[in-house]
Amino acid sequence: MILRSGGVLLLLSNIAITSAFSVSPANLGTRSLTATTFVSPLNTLARKNAALTLNSSKRESDTIEEAAGTKGKGKAAVDPGLRSKLLSESIAPWRTLRLFLYASFGFGAFLGGLITLSGVAAFLSGARDDVDLNAEYLNLGIDFGAAIAFAVLAKFDIDKGNELSDNVEKKLERKKVQRKITNAMREREERLSRLTLNVRVSEGGDMQTATVDALQSGAKQHMIIVAGNRKAIRDALLGANFLKMEFAVRNLLVVPFEISEDGEQQVRPSGGFAERPAYETQPYVAEIVGEGWAEYIKEEMDDAVKQGGDKVKEEGIAIVLANDGKVIRRGVGKVPWRKMVEELETAVTGEKQELL
Repeated sequence: MILRSGGVLLLLSNIAITSAFSVSPANLGTRSLTATTFVSPLNTLARKNAALTLNSSKRESDTIEEAAGTKGKGKAAVDPGLRSKLLSESIAPWRTLRLFLYASFGFGAFLGGLITLSGVAAFLSGARDDVDLNAEYLNLGIDFGAAIAFAVLAKFDIDKGNELSDNVEKKLERKKVQRKITNAMREREERLSRLTLNVRVSEGGDMQTATVDALQSGAKQHMIIVAGNRKAIRDALLGANFLKMEFAVRNLLVVPFEISEDGEQQVRPSGGFAERPAYETQPYVAEIVGEGWAEYIKEEMDDAVKQGGDKVKEEGIAIVLANDGKVIRRGVGKVPWRKMVEELETAVTGEKQELL
């Protein structure tokens, strides 16, 4: 029988490289399934492997993003399990082909080993005398070694496929949750525009009530809503006091919402200025009035707690609202006033603004 070590080993190495690289359709044409035509230095393989990994990651992200944003309708909706499997196939389309090749070549090598083994057995029993035992033993090792190698490659590819399917399902679930949160935030922004505020319209402290939408569309007012316990509100307003001239120039209102320990809105005393600290009665500080604020702040706080933990309740949150009704930023903890105002101006004007 003819020695087949060279061809089998080259075939194994070529398929292993193809499996490890997870070749995409665009790059498949640069590689041949014939082992003798696949010659490349190690550094070239490393560069191609890195590029293919980046392409695969981007392909996976784009595919999942598109799938997460597509909703099934009526009877045409796809079963979640089947959908995940189809997504995995679209991300790694050549895995099925590789598994077929592993099975075919592995079975062929195993069958060849059995045939070779029968020839050796015939020679040992005296039925044949034309067998080169050294060559046959080598062929046995190659055949059964190749069968084992193909089985290992198949196991590796199947495990990677299962891992990819799990990752796809997790990412799809995260995308769905994120989409729900985003939709909830947009709905809250619409409700926020209908809430009311008291704003100071004179140096004597005269107040006027207006909706958030009216202040934004009519007076072109930006807003930064700060919610938290007494300490968080005090620290935020004290920090804002250093930029009070900028607030007046840039039409910016600060809306504090103090929350008590039991999670309810803390009502501050009203009346003369002597009853309240000076930093709470600045012209740029608006006061919340009417219903709806407590529900809005609670929903914002709940979302922040989900992402940042219970420490958010102690540190407080800040919501930067542009005069076009869009939330530019949501933050937790100490309010970086200068940075927030700069980001607000940049988002609205499209140009980076440096504060004095």
